[in-house]
Amino acid sequence: MKAGTILITMVLSTMFSFAQDKPQPVLSLTKEQHSLEWYTNQYSLWKKEIKKDKKNGEAWINLYTAARYSNYFAEDEKSKEIWATREADVLTDMSKAIKGTFAYYRILSWNGARRLKDKEERERNINYALKAYELEPLNPDMYGILMNTYEIYRYDKEKLKEIAQRWKASGDHTPHLKTLSYNALMNTKKNSILITGGDNDTYPLWVAQHADQFRPDVHVWNIFLITIPEYRNRLFSELGIPKLEGENVEKSDIIEHIAKHKGEHLLYFFNKGIIAEDSTLFDNLYNVGLIYQYSEEPFDNSALIVHHFENKFLLDHVKYDFYQSKYTTLDQRHKLSYLPGLISLYKHYELIGNESKREETKEIIFRLGKDSPYFEEIKQELNLD
Repeated sequence: MKAGTILITMVLSTMFSFAQDKPQPVLSLTKEQHSLEWYTNQYSLWKKEIKKDKKNGEAWINLYTAARYSNYFAEDEKSKEIWATREADVLTDMSKAIKGTFAYYRILSWNGARRLKDKEERERNINYALKAYELEPLNPDMYGILMNTYEIYRYDKEKLKEIAQRWKASGDHTPHLKTLSYNALMNTKKNSILITGGDNDTYPLWVAQHADQFRPDVHVWNIFLITIPEYRNRLFSELGIPKLEGENVEKSDIIEHIAKHKGEHLLYFFNKGIIAEDSTLFDNLYNVGLIYQYSEEPFDNSALIVHHFENKFLLDHVKYDFYQSKYTTLDQRHKLSYLPGLISLYKHYELIGNESKREETKEIIFRLGKDSPYFEEIKQELNLD
């Protein structure tokens, strides 16, 4: 019996060791995030793979990504300098090994995205992205950079449609994320402005608008991208908003400018985190189901929340696990976006005495929130033990 136990332990230890030594794909932070230790370990593992085959483009992409994220998550300046050097070394070494390949142009394009303020650097970076796309047009890795190119620097509706249709067909965005994007667009009134804050609350919305012509009337503006003066003022001009000049205008100033000059257009924010809590606008945000509507005058948002949840939103993906995503952590995090609206919906049903709807809503809230760090706070908000 003892010998058998020892044998099982040895087998499990060997399996665990093998799993630890096998390199894993280092995906974008928009899909999954790991610890600093995980990224540094992947750097070492992928470096070994490259020693076996210096022409392995996927290995070079993963090595560069691991170095970049190790730099990003490094805890002190000395460590950041070390990883910045390693990142630069990857660029030098891969240029000798895989020049002219998709991986080569993909890595150069991503690296160059840091220096887009310089026009010459920007054009070089765009050309890298276009060459990568020419070599592998069905690879979704380049679609974000290309959407930025045709949305901001070389505005082209037909190219935006082409990239959006290919991005949709690739399946790169999970059904959960695409449904969230649909609901966010449905949560707005006609010809409104929707301010977003990240990749996953911008690109899937653009894909829906350009690939399917779904709610193209909504002006989806990413708060980081509209810090680019030429792009910002082109968008402003389309809606009659005065220009806001300057290279380094603060995001808070841009938001206040939009709020002041938006005219008849309703203004929405994908989440409250886009606005600083000490901003004068923060207290003027009202949840309307999934996103937040800006209003200078107080208004009762309960009717809007009920209307959107009962008549507008697609909700099967928050009620049932009908699809097993590759990115479960990502999907779970996005599902939390529904909780503020659902909590208000629960309180509404409690107030009017609709027991069946209240219980149904509670079940969804618990389903979404049970594994989150906010679960106890959620129960307190609902006055539940």
